[in-house]
Amino acid sequence: MLHRYAVLTLLLGALNAGAQYCSPSFVNGCFSWQNQSLTLGTINWTAGSDCFASDFTTLSTTLTPGVAEPMTVTSGNWTGCAVWVDLDNNGAFEDTENLYYSYVGGSPSYTYSFSITLPANTPAGNYRMRVIAPWGSDGFLDTNTNGYGPCGAFQYGNFNDFTVVVSGTNAIGPVTGGRTGLSVFPNPCTDRITIEWPEEEPGPLALIGPDGRVITLLPGLNGAPLRTFDVSGLAAGTYAITGTGRSVRFTKQ
Repeated sequence: MLHRYAVLTLLLGALNAGAQYCSPSFVNGCFSWQNQSLTLGTINWTAGSDCFASDFTTLSTTLTPGVAEPMTVTSGNWTGCAVWVDLDNNGAFEDTENLYYSYVGGSPSYTYSFSITLPANTPAGNYRMRVIAPWGSDGFLDTNTNGYGPCGAFQYGNFNDFTVVVSGTNAIGPVTGGRTGLSVFPNPCTDRITIEWPEEEPGPLALIGPDGRVITLLPGLNGAPLRTFDVSGLAAGTYAITGTGRSVRFTKQ
């Protein structure tokens, strides 16, 4: 009997180890370069004395897919802000799961105010959200010399993980003409935007400018449910992406 319990314990330990998220590294520490506070929905978090403490997944808030939720992050000396949500719950953060990144920086701190939007029709469940405060970096683009990525190697900074919740009633996305509509994230955006269409392909897509004119037709979608585009060349303003019988707006900062 003891042998059986020992085997069961080893198996459970192996499963739990396999489900662990990787962590970014900050070789020079996090003392003045850290997330200091964060607000999102019902999460109102302030950092404690240990800037290496990262797991705050006991703190959670409920978000509605397709609806922009205001968020603020105050970070320390000359640090940026990058936010990921593990939308497929596979224990890793992909590029398409980055919902915000920016580097402004300031001394002794800077507050980033923005919105994050979960893709429409995100299934009900709990999702891990990672917020990185990287020194001299927006945390996402690989052109940053001081590190990038949800599990990257940074010089200074820190990260914190929280939980976002999608309830069963919130998991129903907008519907147009009996079909699931388009959604875009992050919204607002700065350099990149990802388009999602959870069901059948929405037909040819066009990018519409603030004046209502077609700027360009977007490349073929090839049946994929997600596609990311570079919008860094667009001026700040409100744009729309239209497909066959569908349309979604986004803000370029």
